[in-house]
Amino acid sequence: MFKLKEIREYEGLTQREVAEKLKVARSTYAGWECGKDIIPLPKLNEFANIFHTSLDYLIGKFPDIENIDKYFKINKNIVANNIKKFREENDISQTELAENLNTSQPNISKYESGKYLITTSYALEFTQKYNYSLDKLIGRK
Repeated sequence: MFKLKEIREYEGLTQREVAEKLKVARSTYAGWECGKDIIPLPKLNEFANIFHTSLDYLIGKFPDIENIDKYFKINKNIVANNIKKFREENDISQTELAENLNTSQPNISKYESGKYLITTSYALEFTQKYNYSLDKLIGRK
């Protein structure tokens, strides 16, 4: 699903080298790369920063690589505001959004308040269900 391996191989790096850049064990990175485990959103963002690409490219939303030069750090409050703004602009209740993402309304409330950062799996579900940019959701662009 993610284009981690494609980018790693294009850059001529080993899994160990990428894992070191992300400050995780090689086995952890290998699990993400093969799709056995889901990469946490902050680490996916870090990968995008290292390789100067967009999250939307990494998740396969855009077919062409985008070269992004600036470093971006995820801010839970920006993500929270973007989720709430989207929901309100589209007249969707927290309960309805929760149902559409297969989670609970209290989780949506925690994401919207900035208490918790939305998980990668729910962020991906959000981008797919609503045809929304992951980069935009986290405030990357």
